[in-house]
Amino acid sequence: MRNILIATDGSDGGRAAVATGLELAEAARAEVTVLYVRGPIEILGEPFYQRKLSGQLKAARSVVNAALATASERGVPARGEIAEGDPAKVILQLAESRDADLVVVGSRGLGQVSGALLGSVSRAVVHGANRAVVVIKEPQSTSVGRPADDEQVHVV
Repeated sequence: MRNILIATDGSDGGRAAVATGLELAEAARAEVTVLYVRGPIEILGEPFYQRKLSGQLKAARSVVNAALATASERGVPARGEIAEGDPAKVILQLAESRDADLVVVGSRGLGQVSGALLGSVSRAVVHGANRAVVVIKEPQSTSVGRPADDEQVHVV
């Protein structure tokens, strides 16, 4: 394994994907690309569009920079990407263009009904990928407030 693509949106599941992806990269001595996909802006009018764009880019940079700082601390070579569009499509396109050996994504664990109604980025990535995908479930709290370790990683 040489290249790992980690997709994150800054959510708990996205942060768990970054942590797991960096662990895998460290063990495999692989390079990492951290990807944040922002949604298209539907607001018309210059001042409103610019404010929305600035806010999205600030959030994206914050998430990517935090992941890159963690990668640097762990000695994992990493670069960041911020893209716009449908998250699953962008993840799959970047994985293909970068020849990623593995894609790591987070999942909010919406379940089958909510996931089907709302759409699921991780589900779309799994079904559309022509390479290995690891889906990291959003950490669930146990009765003592800690994530249930046995429920966090799903290799597809």
